[in-house]
Amino acid sequence: MLSKCPKCGADLGPSRVRGEGPWNQGWRRRLSSKQQFVPRGELEGDVLTPCGHIVELQYGPLSRINIEFRERVYGTMVWLFYACDAHRSGRLRLGLAPGRQHVNFAWSRPRETLDVCRRPVHLDLGESNQADGLHLVLRINRCHPKQPSRLSGSGVLYTAEAFHNWMAHGLPLTPFISEAPDHAVA
Repeated sequence: MLSKCPKCGADLGPSRVRGEGPWNQGWRRRLSSKQQFVPRGELEGDVLTPCGHIVELQYGPLSRINIEFRERVYGTMVWLFYACDAHRSGRLRLGLAPGRQHVNFAWSRPRETLDVCRRPVHLDLGESNQADGLHLVLRINRCHPKQPSRLSGSGVLYTAEAFHNWMAHGLPLTPFISEAPDHAVA
């Protein structure tokens, strides 16, 4: 039976994490119960993939100490940070090049603690107006030296469906490649 969080109204379901919101619940949807809230040391990993990676779903801010602690305890893990609002508002922009899997990005007023992460970082961009409304996830490969209130670099895009299939079934992550304009086709 689903219960509601008294603070935010989110459906809690069988979750042991009270107050977990719709974003986290959406990523857990269609995952087996054995893949969720997996004990690791003093913590519970959010998602365990078939290939043994912990996926830490992070909607809100997290301190540097907590990031370092989770990475030490989980070992083989990846981060998935909520960045939908930043992308939707235009603060996180993509430089898409048709036919190429690598993209450049620029993020004004980014999450302050991303530079602490030593494990792979993915950003949930939500439905992107830069890619015909597709729900995208950006894996950050490289960041340029940080400027005040700005983060830029390069990465690889995946559809949210591909990322979820990797989490749920261990399917290889296939990059999203934007198509060349129709007039470029010979």
